[in-house]
Amino acid sequence: MTQRKKILVVDDEIDVGDFFKENLDSEKYEIISALDGEETLNLVKKSSPDLVLLDIKMPKMDGIEVLRKIKIFKKDLPVIMITGYGMMKTAREAMLLKAYDYITKPFDLEFIKNLINEVFNEEIKVKN
Repeated sequence: MTQRKKILVVDDEIDVGDFFKENLDSEKYEIISALDGEETLNLVKKSSPDLVLLDIKMPKMDGIEVLRKIKIFKKDLPVIMITGYGMMKTAREAMLLKAYDYITKPFDLEFIKNLINEVFNEEIKVKN
């Protein structure tokens, strides 16, 4: 049996983490969650997730700042930015900071599953 991939879901709305825990295959993925940027940075360092789904609008430290800090010490960690606001300037900034992709709420579950599979397939290709 292959090891489950660890996905860190970051959103200040606890329901978002619950959504991913309920809807992603628990056989394939271990879902951990954080509610703010500081908690996220600690979990990235301690838990070594394989993927981060990161909300842009959060209290204290926004997702762009968290992404910037993640890329300092884990530059190859794929990060998919999530937002309820489709702001083009923010999307551009996220992509310049090497976010893997940028998605908006409400979520299209099949699209997200396909995107996650794409991330992990690309990771496997890079390692071979």
